[in-house]
Amino acid sequence: MTATRSSAPIELIPATRQRLWRTPAVLNFALGGLGAGFYVVAAAAAGLETTPALVTAAWLGPVLVLAGFAAVATEAGRPLRGPRVLLRVTTSWMSREALLGGAFTAAAAVEFVAPSPGLRMLAAVLAVAFAAAQGFIVRRARGIAAWDVAVMPAVFIASALVSGLGLHLGVEALRGSAPGGDLLGAVLFLLALALLVWLHYLTWSSDPAFVGATLPLREGAPGGVVVGVGYVAPFALTALAQALGDTTGASAPVTGALMIAGQGYAKWLVILTAGQLRPVTLAALRLQRRPS
Repeated sequence: MTATRSSAPIELIPATRQRLWRTPAVLNFALGGLGAGFYVVAAAAAGLETTPALVTAAWLGPVLVLAGFAAVATEAGRPLRGPRVLLRVTTSWMSREALLGGAFTAAAAVEFVAPSPGLRMLAAVLAVAFAAAQGFIVRRARGIAAWDVAVMPAVFIASALVSGLGLHLGVEALRGSAPGGDLLGAVLFLLALALLVWLHYLTWSSDPAFVGATLPLREGAPGGVVVGVGYVAPFALTALAQALGDTTGASAPVTGALMIAGQGYAKWLVILTAGQLRPVTLAALRLQRRPS
């Protein structure tokens, strides 16, 4: 009897796309991050003052977070049992997301009625923690190679801030307020930093399952749209406005819309395109053959 051993891993079951999380989950991540990021940006821009943008963020931010929760509830088999998720806050990041989202909503609502710098800071911290919790939900999905990476919470925080800053630009434009030099500088800095986080995520692991799942985000047209529309185009528009000393803010609505759309599409791709279950493989296969 002779034995042979294959040198390459044997793939028994190929990678398949996950079917549990669909569009409602993407809406939760996109709307929740948008609302939380908007409040953080508006609070940072306001400082110790109570600005019109902050007043808007104090109600619109929580509304977006709650809209995200409502969207994902439609995906649950028994949405009326949703409150039970809070019972597992010590073990589940979904429970922590719900708790932090509720706490942020409550703090922002109270701050809206009775403005307070201390309460404003608390609401902003809760908003950042909420965005991080959404990233940890994805991070803890061990069976999906493109999600199970330590950088995922940073990706979600950066995405929330970029989309929130985009909404802030749009709200200010609707008020007829042109972004000043400091705000334009903040846009450039945050876009550059968030792009680095995104690219770092795409090259995080050399695991073949991760590389294969994230290939469309890294080399395909969808990934090019994320980088071009979500980062490069708003960066170029902002840099041009700053260089020309634009005092009208004419490009601010377009810049903000691109930032929001780019982050929403990126989350869509991470969840629905890169969300592939790990393949089932054998490290080696030993074959035995009887001599004839």
